[in-house]
Amino acid sequence: MNKELVHKKRLKKSVIFKSFSLITLIVSIIFFVMFIKLNIFPESYLTIMGVVLLFINAFLYFFLSRKNYLMRMLGTVLAFGLTIMFGVGINYQHATLDFFHNLNFLNVEQKTYHVIALKDGNYRTLKDLNNKTIAYVMDNEAVAKMESSLKKEITYSKEIFESTSSLIDDLLEDNVDAIVLEDEEKSLYQEMEHDFKEETIVIDSFSIETPVKDIKKDVEITKEPFNIYITGVDTYGELSKVARSDVNILATINPLTHQILLTSIPRDYYVQLHDTTGLKDKLTHAGRHGVDMTVQTIEDLLDTEINYYLKINFTSLVKIIDTLGGIDIDVPFDFNANYLEEDGTQIYYEFKEGPAHLDGAQALAYSRERYELREGDIGRARHQQQVIKAMLDKCLSKNILTKYASLLGAIEGNFETNLDLSSITAFIQNQLETMSPWQVDSQVLTGTGSSELTYTFPEDYGYVMIPDENIVKDAQEKIASVTNK
Repeated sequence: MNKELVHKKRLKKSVIFKSFSLITLIVSIIFFVMFIKLNIFPESYLTIMGVVLLFINAFLYFFLSRKNYLMRMLGTVLAFGLTIMFGVGINYQHATLDFFHNLNFLNVEQKTYHVIALKDGNYRTLKDLNNKTIAYVMDNEAVAKMESSLKKEITYSKEIFESTSSLIDDLLEDNVDAIVLEDEEKSLYQEMEHDFKEETIVIDSFSIETPVKDIKKDVEITKEPFNIYITGVDTYGELSKVARSDVNILATINPLTHQILLTSIPRDYYVQLHDTTGLKDKLTHAGRHGVDMTVQTIEDLLDTEINYYLKINFTSLVKIIDTLGGIDIDVPFDFNANYLEEDGTQIYYEFKEGPAHLDGAQALAYSRERYELREGDIGRARHQQQVIKAMLDKCLSKNILTKYASLLGAIEGNFETNLDLSSITAFIQNQLETMSPWQVDSQVLTGTGSSELTYTFPEDYGYVMIPDENIVKDAQEKIASVTNK
């Protein structure tokens, strides 16, 4: 009887120990299935991973099925350790899958319109303008949609102007009851016209969505060189909001030679906006007409084809850098800069020559400042490239593993692109297969400062940078050398 009882106890213990092996096997299978579902690993990786998991589970079963107590205990410790490791891996995989599924592909752009009246007038609400005269510039589909939305709220007489400058002048002279301005126009004129800012009030606002033109030019990005335009827009909040392009970088990528060329274009570069005639404009103003306008304008300037674009705003830059734990750069000389928070609060920073560790807000101030720099907008472009390279260094460091899930969370929802998911995963898969290092070079377009009339402000002189044609030509040749065209 005692022998039978002992046998039962041993059998029970054997079942318990073997169950640890079964639990680890189930978790490892889940891990492997998600490994496949990510669709970013080459077949060679999947084969190796499958063999390794089979070996681990066989090895673990061998330990846990032995009668030797020490071997069983060692197997139990290994089982718990492996289960935790696979669990952490599943968490990372789940975060990655969520990230891929929630990628933002820009389908619509949002424009906000403001109904503006004089401060010392009698109009404080939209209903006050019923049967009054409202003026605006009718120049595109979005304005037509704005007009339709406005007519749903009130009845009014419209007056159409040819330019925003004359529109604002008539409001200030009290020739019209109210005007409608797009948000970016309002911001621009408030910066330039002190009277406009001081003498007017916004009595109502509403947003209009318009479809984004499909301007991508698909290539096999694992086999063919391509250009991707990176734009950092001058705004906070929703990425779909139409805004000035404050950062303009063309990344030329050759997956065959593993070369990346970053070409920075100053925001005030005096260029011909695509499909316009007459006055040229600052490149940053192209963003007011949508990201497609900026892309096509840069294509005209650099005589190259832009395949895709990536759009980020200031909110995303701060979040990503803070999640990375900050970035490390070398400040070339002493200067001061300010950081404008979303609520309008300004924070001032002092940057000292030499190595510096920057958090998100400091990095944003560093990459935005131009007035305190010796080279102005050109210096700012160099700083922006410094920040991008420092972020890449952090992302490629070993420490990124501990911040992987939180980094994906910070990036998620904070950028938009027209590069499709299958191309993104194919590119990652190709990089994992080759594991080749990348050569990253950079260049900044330069020019001469001037005061000129612009397409946006045809009646007001403003600062622009006249392109150095030799520098532009040299940049075109460097881009062509990377793309082998």
